[in-house]
Amino acid sequence: MTLSLFLHLKTLHNQVSCEYRDHKELIRIPGCIPIYGHDLPEHFRDRSSISYDLILRLSKRLLSLADGFLVNSFSKIERVTAIAIEEELGKKNTPVYLWLDNQRPNSVLYVSFGSGGTLCQEQVNEMALGLELSGQKFLWVLRAPSDSANAAYLGAENVDPLSFLPRGFLERTKGQGLVLVNWAPQTQILSHSSTGGFLTHCGWNSTLESIVMGVPMITWPLFAEQRMNAVLLTEGLKVGLRPKFNSNGIVERDEIAMVVKGLMVGEETNGIRQRIRELKDAAADALKEDGSSTRDLFQFGTRLENLKRGHQTFDGLTS
Repeated sequence: MTLSLFLHLKTLHNQVSCEYRDHKELIRIPGCIPIYGHDLPEHFRDRSSISYDLILRLSKRLLSLADGFLVNSFSKIERVTAIAIEEELGKKNTPVYLWLDNQRPNSVLYVSFGSGGTLCQEQVNEMALGLELSGQKFLWVLRAPSDSANAAYLGAENVDPLSFLPRGFLERTKGQGLVLVNWAPQTQILSHSSTGGFLTHCGWNSTLESIVMGVPMITWPLFAEQRMNAVLLTEGLKVGLRPKFNSNGIVERDEIAMVVKGLMVGEETNGIRQRIRELKDAAADALKEDGSSTRDLFQFGTRLENLKRGHQTFDGLTS
């Protein structure tokens, strides 16, 4: 029942306006016995709490990410609930997948700044107009802009990010791009055959995901170690392009359009794509049974086991 509640929470959140514990009517969860709000788990009852906000965010992501669930139960006691969850899993062809399926191979630029990266209002405008000006297909994960910085972690809450786009942008780019609000199933998007580029904040997880999927990058670091990662990708590995910021810390629309076209259809793209394919193959080799990552992980586990037994410390000295 709890899993079904978790998967249904987004819908429930929109249906019930008060605190669940104060809701007078029975709450109906797919495949479950109707229950009152006061019988929900503690973390679900207070909608204003940090824990509820986290659970709500996770519930929005989980269904898109999961191919199935391993549950500590059996069909005799929760058969109807299991059927309801299976039916929900069968609805995974969301608009983003259907949209990607209708695009040409390697034709879409995926634009995302990670789990919380945001831009200022001026940069959102320039990004939108630059993508439009490029003429290239794009899939943009948009968050509400930050109020006081060109690059920040998390933007305004409880506002519609689409309201910050330039007037008429969505109508003009209806056949060119798709804008998603706040989050997208990144791994699935990067692995899709239509995805041909990734405009990324250069977080290390996103960087590795892009390399493993063989997707070249436009590097747009925001904070922390991301600038170092951008240098590695563009100057070291040479699998990406990096736009130039003006004196006010803004990447202007013409610069965005130029870099997007450069990655997707420019003269440099063949060399970049060849190098990212080589890195993709190297990543796959590292994960083979005799690969470097597999070997290193095994050695790490062995040393942990030896340390636990008191035979050896991490610096190689016996204890």
